[in-house]
Amino acid sequence: MLVMNNQKCTVHIGSVLLLPGSNIVPDNSIDRNHPIIKALEKQGRLSFESKVTAGVATIAISKANSQKIVDEIENSVKKKDAGVKRAADARKKELDDFDREWDAAKEKQKQQKQEMEAKKLNDSASNK
Repeated sequence: MLVMNNQKCTVHIGSVLLLPGSNIVPDNSIDRNHPIIKALEKQGRLSFESKVTAGVATIAISKANSQKIVDEIENSVKKKDAGVKRAADARKKELDDFDREWDAAKEKQKQQKQEMEAKKLNDSASNK
């Protein structure tokens, strides 16, 4: 089942963790009749799709936070659709770009930390 968490926070429902955006969960893993779940759905904070059509998949893919979710959504569409494939490829590219930016930022932070440590060692050696 496709669950859209339309909030900017995670939601724990029993053993299920819903990240913001698109989530694929096992069918019947969430009791949609529970009062809290009903309230979240009524408020638009959560939405559920048992049958994933090409249109729903395209929207869900654009909100997916990982390539695994993109693949699961793409594979959940019964009829293969060129629009879904294009959306999946575009989202995967966006996620790859984000991963590259993240890795570059981590590397820059690591270099800055090494430079600061070297400067501290240099300063402490010159103060002796």
